[in-house]
Amino acid sequence: MNIETLKVFRDLYDTGSFSKTAELNYISQSAVSQQIKKLEQVLKCKLFNRQAGRILLTPCGEKFYGASRKIAVLYDGALAGVRALGAGRGHDEIKISTIYSAGIYMIQNYIKQFLAHNPGTKISVEYRQFSQIYSDIVSGRADFGFMACPYKKSAGLAMLPVAKDEMVLIAGSASPLAGRSSISVRELDGMEFIFFDRVFPSRRYIDEFLRRHNVKHRVKMELDNIETIKTAVASGAGVSLLPRSAVREDESGISLHALRISDARFLRPIYLLHSRTRKLSASALKFMSIFSVQRKGAAEKAKI
Repeated sequence: MNIETLKVFRDLYDTGSFSKTAELNYISQSAVSQQIKKLEQVLKCKLFNRQAGRILLTPCGEKFYGASRKIAVLYDGALAGVRALGAGRGHDEIKISTIYSAGIYMIQNYIKQFLAHNPGTKISVEYRQFSQIYSDIVSGRADFGFMACPYKKSAGLAMLPVAKDEMVLIAGSASPLAGRSSISVRELDGMEFIFFDRVFPSRRYIDEFLRRHNVKHRVKMELDNIETIKTAVASGAGVSLLPRSAVREDESGISLHALRISDARFLRPIYLLHSRTRKLSASALKFMSIFSVQRKGAAEKAKI
């Protein structure tokens, strides 16, 4: 359970709308439904009832709402305080547009690293569809974009490889694979997979990997975000190929099991995008230097 889930729960009751809650939290409506479902599973009680088109709290929901609202208010207040401090010190705001999977599971670590040395800087993160990130950078709506497996190049955009996600096979706790730590590529033959929709660059990257290794498989479902895919896998509907970083500690070995591909390197590249023509602020340059240092360190290790 995390702050984002509590905010989704609070916003759903406050707005009474799945679509408005999704918009407020920059996720899809199906992701809202799945987060509420997972929350109910963790708490082992139902939180909402629907009556005549209205979303009402159950007794459990009412009790949990009070605590969630207090936590969310404290969190929002802390963020506001940090942003006010940044504004008072004259720091520039850094605006980031990222795909959901990279933003939730990877980029937050870099942001924490940056803020540890630049505590007054304001950083705004917006979760967007991969196709929207390009226009965000070009229009100046965002300073940086993060996405996996960019599907097109643009003369006005710089694309820097900054990380690699190890892709693993994800199975549910009831799967015969649950007790294993690895699997060979050949064993993927004939499995029923739950994948991203075909328009996603990560899906094309996965399809190419399977084609390259002559893996014949069945597509059981095509979904639009990682959280929904994980929920479907946990329910026993099939298996999936996802980044290892997407499986949280409270899921690993419990509801989901990650199996490393034993005989092939399967790494999903994560890219940082920024404009080639627009000048970056001093704070933005400092943020980007984190990745420059990381790439230099990786290059030096490779030489040893």
